[in-house]
Amino acid sequence: MKIILIIPDGVVVRNYLYSNFVNELTHKGFEIYVFHQIPKPAVKEIELITNSIKEFHFIPFFKEPALARTIREIVVYARLLYNKKMLQNETIMYFWNNNKKGFKRKILANVSETVGYLLSKSYKTIVYLEKVYDRLMIKTSVYQDVGKKIMEINPDVVLNLHQRSTVSSPIVAFCNSNSIPSSTVIYSWDNVPKARLISRYDHYFTWSDLMKRELLTLYPEIKEPQVKVTGTPQFEFYFEEKYKKTKADFFKQYNLDVSKKTVCYSANDTSSPYEVTYFSDVCEAIDSMAADEKPQIIFRRNPFDKSNRFKSILEQYKHLITEVDPDWRTENPDDKDFVTIFPTLNDIQLLVNTVLHSDVVINIGSTMAHDFAVMNKPCLYLNYDPVAASRLPVKDVYDFQHFRSMKNLEAVGWINSKSEIIQKISIALNRPETIAKDKNKWMEIIVQHPLDKNSANLANEIKAICTSV
Repeated sequence: MKIILIIPDGVVVRNYLYSNFVNELTHKGFEIYVFHQIPKPAVKEIELITNSIKEFHFIPFFKEPALARTIREIVVYARLLYNKKMLQNETIMYFWNNNKKGFKRKILANVSETVGYLLSKSYKTIVYLEKVYDRLMIKTSVYQDVGKKIMEINPDVVLNLHQRSTVSSPIVAFCNSNSIPSSTVIYSWDNVPKARLISRYDHYFTWSDLMKRELLTLYPEIKEPQVKVTGTPQFEFYFEEKYKKTKADFFKQYNLDVSKKTVCYSANDTSSPYEVTYFSDVCEAIDSMAADEKPQIIFRRNPFDKSNRFKSILEQYKHLITEVDPDWRTENPDDKDFVTIFPTLNDIQLLVNTVLHSDVVINIGSTMAHDFAVMNKPCLYLNYDPVAASRLPVKDVYDFQHFRSMKNLEAVGWINSKSEIIQKISIALNRPETIAKDKNKWMEIIVQHPLDKNSANLANEIKAICTSV
């Protein structure tokens, strides 16, 4: 059996290429081919962990045709309006990219909003326009060039590892036009309501029953047998001893004090506008604690945030803070393109040990809450507006659709004001069992358990596709 994995960007490398997923495919008899747009250093990093990939093929440069991009943006806006109505959630519209800087972008946004509003009244029209987009993909050079290679390989199945990437569109269109079974994972827990499922596939793999229900609700043209719940491999690393260091060794590496409690502050990317203020509030509160109770802070920035916005805080509280930066790289250090950034194998070890040897994590709605839950450790979500007239009210953040999964659960601890920071940190450090008592129940809703079997689940479902044809 042969499988083609589409790797449209560096983000998916960790979860699928570094995890047990490739080995699971190999054990089930698959020859693995990778079509990608990741830099050469990322390919070399993959080859350090596995020799099971038969061939790597670089996807040629793809520029989405102007008409296709316009149609896609119209559909996104229409679907967001549709999703808002179906889910009864106004915050869905936060995921519309309303950047109107530049004449062309302004025109595109205005056209998308106007036509998209009209389309949102008719779901059939949305689906029709998506089919028009697929027909435009057939006319692209990538469709022709990659299509020739696909026919040479003659795969039994093609799996896209990130459903939102436009570069995957002509490849999926080729598969669908030539009766090659196409499939995709839904990459992250919050992806479905964002209307970024560009192509249509024969098969879909979701994290959970919750995600499956969302997918079937928001995309009624997708039928229930097409969707399988497999979980995600991204939490498997926490169960592998090879990534774990002793606390003494890890703390020695970063000059941390093994006798102190440790708070991890995990920052969001630059789209979160008040991270510096929140981080400053946390550092100020911890610095005011009694010397014998004062924890140390591990600061893990978002891998995509290469800004200097935390510089002054890190300098002011350098006696408290140790940076354990993500080890994500690019072929060109000055390149900030989302596609070219990739995690190293070393970053898995950094993340696993940061979680393993910290006592609590603090952030604004970060998925790091899940990572800490795997290790049965609490997360404190910051839940107040640090400035007046906030342009992103914290209430709206926690009204995002994916946070509805924690309804009626004590999934995290809440810091509801700056004045609560010390109290909540003290409780989390000294009586962690009283904070986020339902964190494991929340995880069971979000992702299929057991967490260390999800690579096998996905590989099993893919093999089932091939054997049923």
